[in-house]
Amino acid sequence: MIGQHLLVARALGFGLTLAVALSGALGCSPASSQADTVVVARQDLLLEVDVSGALKAIDSDTLAPPAIPGVWQFKISMMAPEGAEVKQGDPVLGFDVTDLQRQLERKQAERDTAATQAEASRAEARIGSFDSKLEIADAEAKRRKAGIQADVPEGIVAVDELAKARLDLEIAEQRVGHLSAKDRDAQRRRQANIERWEHQHQRAEASVEQLTAAIEKMSIKASRDGTVIYETNWRGEKKSVGDSVWRAGSVMQIVSLEAMEGMGEVDEVDSSRIEAGQSVSLHLDAQPDVVLHGKIASVSTMVRRQSPENPLKVVELRIELEPNDKLRLRPGMRFRGKVLTQKIEGALVVPLDAIVPTAEGPMARKRTSSGVELVPVQTGRRSETLVEITGGLELGDELARSTEAKP
Repeated sequence: MIGQHLLVARALGFGLTLAVALSGALGCSPASSQADTVVVARQDLLLEVDVSGALKAIDSDTLAPPAIPGVWQFKISMMAPEGAEVKQGDPVLGFDVTDLQRQLERKQAERDTAATQAEASRAEARIGSFDSKLEIADAEAKRRKAGIQADVPEGIVAVDELAKARLDLEIAEQRVGHLSAKDRDAQRRRQANIERWEHQHQRAEASVEQLTAAIEKMSIKASRDGTVIYETNWRGEKKSVGDSVWRAGSVMQIVSLEAMEGMGEVDEVDSSRIEAGQSVSLHLDAQPDVVLHGKIASVSTMVRRQSPENPLKVVELRIELEPNDKLRLRPGMRFRGKVLTQKIEGALVVPLDAIVPTAEGPMARKRTSSGVELVPVQTGRRSETLVEITGGLELGDELARSTEAKP
């Protein structure tokens, strides 16, 4: 009796093992079948566009090299630490003044030399004028004496003496005229020399004032209270002490961290679907679990190259973010996200992997009482995970995912 029961038990165990093996081989286990089955359902279909970019402070002042005539390249000599809280008037950025200081010293020397020469020219002019007046006065005295001798009536002195006196008078008058003309010419020359040195002094003094003001401008102070944020270039690099920067290049910002906005970009291909007012959800690269919500504030009308190294054409857009006092956001934080371009309510949808692309068009593996049947379907709009069904399937139909073995 016991032997019969053992035989029956062995037979049942063998049969169960065979059934499990066959079930596993055919891939028809209840759990596996349920996991590979999707149901045609109605739900909202969200059409989205990828967006990426960086945060930007709404309230900020950008600091760059000062506008100094003739200077186009600057060397950074001082930078306030990034993240430092500064007050209005605090020095936050400085540039090397070695070249300007050297120019200032040269112009100061030119100014002092011109001032010395101008004063010397004035003194020389005074002495020269005094000597000329003495010489002219002596000549006028001789003319007066000659005039007295030549004014004697004829018959009182000899004819030849009278002729000689009159000749002396003529010579004396000519000398007075010559010396007067010579003095006028000398005065003009001396005055021109004085004016030349005075003009050089004025020009040098103006250069000294300009260079002094330029040196003062090379030390930049905060124009407002705020936080120091270093600017980054298209390669994500920041300036540091010792680096060179062109006149038009920005170095840092003094920002308020109270309000941020997003400066994003989308692919040119998708830009026609973007418009102001559309909802946006963003994930920060530094804080992937944080989700920021907002809406498109404006869309650029220009298409540009994404970067010198990346030829992808993109369109810029500005994103207005919803206030969130719990987050510590900073300018320059990179983000990736989605722009909701359209919401189709109650669409008939299935997952994308439930559709099989074929040469005859899209197909679906519909489950029927007799097994899995490949049926043609008509599809419409799609998101990253779902596709709209416009024909060939009905609500509640069960489909096998395309990863299941082909019939």
